[in-house]
Amino acid sequence: MLLCACSNVKDGNSTQIPIGYQTPDASSLIKLEDTSNSDTVNSDMKGQKSDVFGQKDASNPPETDQTGTKSDILDKKDSKNSEKDTISSDITENDAKTDAKPSKPPCVDPDGDGFGPNCDKGADCDNKNPNFSVVCPDCTKKNYAGCACTGVAANCYSGNAQWIGKGLCQAGVQLCKTGFWGECKGEILPTPEVCDSKDNDCDGLIDEGVLSSCGTCDLSCTMQKIGPDFGNPFDIKGKKGLKINKKGHIELDIGKSNVDLSNIWIANSSEQTVSKLNTKTGKEMGRYKTCGSPSRTSVDLNGDVWVGCRSDGGVVKIINDKKTCVDKNNNGVIETSTDVNGNGTIESNEMKLYQQDECVKFVVYPDGKTVARAAGVDKDNYAWIGFWNSKRLRRLHPLTGASTDLININCNPYGLVIDQKGIIWVSGRGCSQLVRVDPKTKAVTKVGNGSGSPYGINVDMFGKIWIANTNTFTSRYDPITGAWNSIKHNQRSRGVATSNDGHVYVALDTTSTIAKINAVTLTVIAHISLGGGRYPVGIAVDYDGYVWAVNQSKATASKVDVNTNKVIGEYKVGNGPYTYSDMTGYTLHNYTAPKGDFSHTFGYSGWSGTVSESKITTKWELVNIDAALPPKSHISLRYKASDSLKGLDKTPWSKNFGPYPPAQMPLNLKNVIGKFLRVEVFMQANDKKLSPIIKSLSAKGKSVVLK
Repeated sequence: MLLCACSNVKDGNSTQIPIGYQTPDASSLIKLEDTSNSDTVNSDMKGQKSDVFGQKDASNPPETDQTGTKSDILDKKDSKNSEKDTISSDITENDAKTDAKPSKPPCVDPDGDGFGPNCDKGADCDNKNPNFSVVCPDCTKKNYAGCACTGVAANCYSGNAQWIGKGLCQAGVQLCKTGFWGECKGEILPTPEVCDSKDNDCDGLIDEGVLSSCGTCDLSCTMQKIGPDFGNPFDIKGKKGLKINKKGHIELDIGKSNVDLSNIWIANSSEQTVSKLNTKTGKEMGRYKTCGSPSRTSVDLNGDVWVGCRSDGGVVKIINDKKTCVDKNNNGVIETSTDVNGNGTIESNEMKLYQQDECVKFVVYPDGKTVARAAGVDKDNYAWIGFWNSKRLRRLHPLTGASTDLININCNPYGLVIDQKGIIWVSGRGCSQLVRVDPKTKAVTKVGNGSGSPYGINVDMFGKIWIANTNTFTSRYDPITGAWNSIKHNQRSRGVATSNDGHVYVALDTTSTIAKINAVTLTVIAHISLGGGRYPVGIAVDYDGYVWAVNQSKATASKVDVNTNKVIGEYKVGNGPYTYSDMTGYTLHNYTAPKGDFSHTFGYSGWSGTVSESKITTKWELVNIDAALPPKSHISLRYKASDSLKGLDKTPWSKNFGPYPPAQMPLNLKNVIGKFLRVEVFMQANDKKLSPIIKSLSAKGKSVVLK
């Protein structure tokens, strides 16, 4: 039989490190090399010639002579059987068959550990050291427990030396007793990571893989993030006016909006038409016959225009893009007003008859034959029209013109504007009041008149309301503080416009000038002359930052460069131009409805507990936006939550929060419950060359059990 030594490390891999040792070089520790020193015991059991004589007896086993010589075995007499049988047999060396085994050689065990040649425990890899038997480490390279030693003690570590000093891992101590190393005691090896704010696995990281997405030990907490830095890129497909920059962040696509906002729409009251003037070229692109005595034009989010008429209460919707006009007579051609001869002015023969222009979407009379004076568009692209005689506002559907809401304001409306928070402000000329209307609650509040009778009205980039009074004052109202400030002119003020350059422009009709006012200091910077006899009424800002004045007595519109404060063009429109509303869409797209917006839905991330999923929802705690905001740029947001996506679509939005700045992020939420949270972010650039940049959007919540 061949006996071999089997490898079985009993004491582990131990490294001797001198006391005072810091972190050793990994190369200084050599991995355990298994060695097997075994003695082979060969036992040659040679058979010897023998003579065997035997008698089978149940009570007496045979006796065997192991001397190797011939033997005679005599049958013993049985007390009950006197018969004798004599068996004689000679067994030679080659044919001997016996059950007898030779005696085992003695165990050789000099170190007294029970291992050695011929020993029952097996071979000994080192018969000089009782500490090692089956496996003998290379004590010349490493000092394991049981290896010979000198001195008193040393540091030791059975794991990778690179772990020492990281996290909880630390070296232990070996004692040298009776000339041999003892076990390594006090060492700390890596263990699986647990949530205890400690580095259990000694990899330099704390609580990795065991924290919630919120970075806490509370596994019910969820922190969801969207943005390129988190491997969750933004998706803005279908969103107008936005783009993804090289870093994957969202910014406004300045000057590349899918909406054509390069027109000014001027109501020509005397001839009952509306002129569409290109703000870049000054050419009249169309002239449309409308309802009686149009006086208000307000551009919507699609670049289309709403028209309110004074004499018959009609409201008209005109489509801006010919491609979206409807071929009503199905002749394959969109029949609409066109500058056929290309002279930059629409002649009478180039216009279509009333309601035959296929770019006139509809004409409605939502309040009967009352006077429609005030007009504006909200964030959802619905039009708000103020009716003079009935003293009320109606909200009209963008596709049909049907009235979807009604608010009595108990004052004759002349003009209106909708601010960044969705509040409607009405210049109540009939009651000499500025009227505040909350469309959600329908609360109506009269807040004063400044220094006269409200006429033209607008909102600036700071959310303050400006009204041009029919006397010699222009007034400003602060909705937050309730404070009024007024600026005195030497003549009557009519229309008023605000711009992202921090200025306010007021039409002064009797002197045919425009007052340029610093919106912060309330200082009149300049009086811009339009030329005598023009009698300006309405005033607007286009998307290139130029100011336009509607000259009632000259049937023209003047274009002003605000950098030089000079008129750079004057263009012909229809007779009796007269309008005070948002005729370019500048107010809507910059203040009422930001120029760009996007939304993201944060979803339910599951539950690790034992409660049924159907009984679990999320309590959302905060929303945070990481954004770069250049001077004069802002962002704002709103949200809604539900336990289902279908329910989310039906849930109303919260109020608008912001703008940021001056408000601060994150936005803390209160009692916002639902498995899904939808956040809509509005981006506003107050400089056409600069844009807010959204780097990431995140929401934090906590799983809760429904009652």
